Amino acid sequence: MVGNMPNAAQFIAAAASLPFVVALLDAAQSDLRRFHIANRVPLLLLAGFVPVALVEGFSWQEWLTHAGTGFTLLAAGILLFALKLWGGGDAKMLGAVALWIGLSGLSRFLLVMAMAGCALAVIALLIRRLPHRQAGWRGRLARTNQVPYGLAIAIAGFDWWISAAWQ
Repeated sequence: MVGNMPNAAQFIAAAASLPFVVALLDAAQSDLRRFHIANRVPLLLLAGFVPVALVEGFSWQEWLTHAGTGFTLLAAGILLFALKLWGGGDAKMLGAVALWIGLSGLSRFLLVMAMAGCALAVIALLIRRLPHRQAGWRGRLARTNQVPYGLAIAIAGFDWWISAAWQ
């Protein structure tokens, strides 16, 4: 690498990570507006992971670690869905994002996700105390007990993506 110029592999990896960014943006805006995360989000995340892992030259241990992390968090999300604490889209999105993050970035991701989720819950409680004449997402948030947790997952995913890009 010359100076701060990225090499071809870094450029390809950054370009290949574009589906990650697009999927997070799609999920965040959709969950905030409609409390719904479309199936295309985890599918895009799954499909986008493979070229990035190939460009990065993942060993078979890294493939297994990332897959195990994704499956473990998918299972945790399914449990939260079964307990009626989360939506199905949140569960699927969590597993797919965890596939990208792997074990090494998991603790920071979970911490940021929890903090963002806490902030969203406080904002939701504050909005629900306001008069219900609000329009748009604030009005929908005021009339439900739901919290758009896909937004918290997306925030934590962006935090991981930005920190991984600067390594």
